[in-house]
Amino acid sequence: MRLFPRRYEKPLFDLFGDIAQLLESGAESLARTLGEDPEERARTATQLHEQSADAVALSRRIANRLAAALITPFEAEVLHALALGMSDALDAMERAADLTVRFELGSVPHPLLETAELIARAAEITVEATWHLSDTDELREFSAAMRRLDTHAERLLRGVLTDLYASTESAGTMLRTREVAFELRRVLEKFEQVARTADLLRIKDS
Repeated sequence: MRLFPRRYEKPLFDLFGDIAQLLESGAESLARTLGEDPEERARTATQLHEQSADAVALSRRIANRLAAALITPFEAEVLHALALGMSDALDAMERAADLTVRFELGSVPHPLLETAELIARAAEITVEATWHLSDTDELREFSAAMRRLDTHAERLLRGVLTDLYASTESAGTMLRTREVAFELRRVLEKFEQVARTADLLRIKDS
């Protein structure tokens, strides 16, 4: 008879789903930070900080589980990189939200709000991808879908920069808005890196 009950541990792939759910919540917090009135932004940015910290903790938990998992070193390395990549994407969201608050931006240009919508879609796609980590053939469209979102985000960024440089805004406002735009672009780049990492699992099983 056990003196202490065995601690329940979720299946490994379920932990990836947990990080992906944090990505969805983080994308929602980021969109609210960009879209809300400046005086309300600090609250939603704080939520994103907490979500990013939770993702870091989950990625460490996954690393510990991988150390004891009965899988090949290649699979362990790829899955570890996948968890870290997802955590990095949330970290990039937090930086974008934090800059928006610190720079005290007024109304955020509409293309940046569109970029936030692309980030939300990227998070949804990532959630769906985590459902198929044990059936890697289903990951075939993951990387392609993320590339399309990243390409769209790049076009939006070029439009933002073009409009900024043609505007009558002060140099300070232009520079601050540009930095937030670049950070949002980096979020999509992180998501595309996550998709490329997941694709290594599919290639390995081909």
